[in-house]
Amino acid sequence: MTFLPIKFHQLAHPIAPIMVMLSRMLEVQGDRLRKRQPLARHFAVLWLCCISLFVHLPAAHAEQPAEYRLKVAFLYNFIAYTEWPEQHSVNLNFCIYGDDPFGEHLQHLRGKKTNEQEILIRHTNNIEDLPGCQIIFISRSVMHNLNAILNQLGEKPILTISDSPNASQQGVVINMSIKKGKVTFEANIASAKRNGLKLSSQLLRFASEVYQ
Repeated sequence: MTFLPIKFHQLAHPIAPIMVMLSRMLEVQGDRLRKRQPLARHFAVLWLCCISLFVHLPAAHAEQPAEYRLKVAFLYNFIAYTEWPEQHSVNLNFCIYGDDPFGEHLQHLRGKKTNEQEILIRHTNNIEDLPGCQIIFISRSVMHNLNAILNQLGEKPILTISDSPNASQQGVVINMSIKKGKVTFEANIASAKRNGLKLSSQLLRFASEVYQ
């Protein structure tokens, strides 16, 4: 069978309904993760396979909005398949620190739930706000200050995410990138453990690199 390269703008329209459908299915199953682990695992694998195998972004031609729409889909899976220490809050605060590269695509994440907790999206440029977040996307615009950011967070149970070169090697828990035209991610499980977080093995199997 011959593989025929497809430009992303040709693929975006037909795959969009599939992404929405699988996102809704995964959202429902994510709330039942602990009670019905095998079924939730099935949907996780189905969803990530759809993204990683069928969505191809030629690096020289990918448009940033399209790239970040896909990264939003990954964000939900990162959150849904991370286990925090026991929390009594009904919400998960997802903070964008620095410039927001996602724009309107964050609407696909807004209001979603995982393990019965609603994801609330917040934007901040104040480093002192960060300890009040459960998830932080560290924008490229503030990566020059990464050491100070991680020191501010200490070992609090916070999932850090970025899309900057070598970020996971420097201590960020999950780092997204574009490799061979596809969205991939690295995971630093040593940092996750220090923060009291547990990343699902079903998520880690899709990582391009795992740092221990």
